Amino acid sequence: MFVQAHESGRTRERLIAAASALFAERGFHGTTIRDIADRARVNVAAGHYYYGSKKALYLEVLRAQFADIRARLERGGGTRPAAELARLSRAALVAVLRARVGTMLEVLLGPPPSLHATLMQREMCDPSEALPVIVEEFVRPMMQETREIIAHLRPELRGDRLDRAVFSILGQALFYRLTMPATLRLLALPAYPRGFARKVAEHITEFSIGGLAHGGTRRRRARAR
Repeated sequence: MFVQAHESGRTRERLIAAASALFAERGFHGTTIRDIADRARVNVAAGHYYYGSKKALYLEVLRAQFADIRARLERGGGTRPAAELARLSRAALVAVLRARVGTMLEVLLGPPPSLHATLMQREMCDPSEALPVIVEEFVRPMMQETREIIAHLRPELRGDRLDRAVFSILGQALFYRLTMPATLRLLALPAYPRGFARKVAEHITEFSIGGLAHGGTRRRRARAR
């Protein structure tokens, strides 16, 4: 019984490893269960037995990546419970935002870029049937946590204005990944060097905090006039 359980665990590991690599290389639509089974050195029936469908296997791969990012955010101080955010000073809130952006950039840029970054870029370029699950289980919670940080930094922001502020911050981080081939050429670099993500995180945080403050000042002046 122990041997069977051990072999079952190893088969699952091989399937996940093979699926992760192939989904990153070819995307969801460009990968078949047979491709995954061949790379994992198991028969196609085993893939169906353990995971049921390609979509289920794809989600298993993505959920492992989501869990890794959650762990990275917690280790790096880039996430706090909502109730705790309300008690933090402005400087502490800025530090949480900086850590959050820094963790995102480390995942997106590396070196080397993580498997998650490649998988998500392929998903955004060629969405799969798993996209609704990805949005609800990963994208929306990540957005909401960032939204809560910004809401405590700029309490006067509400609704669409708050959403746009969050999109702007996340968009700055995504820019360096989505435009990586062109940006590396512009910077005359073969790859983003070690420490680059940290420096960009500092810039994005400082730039965004400045923009949020400027926007609030401009609106207060407009109301006074």
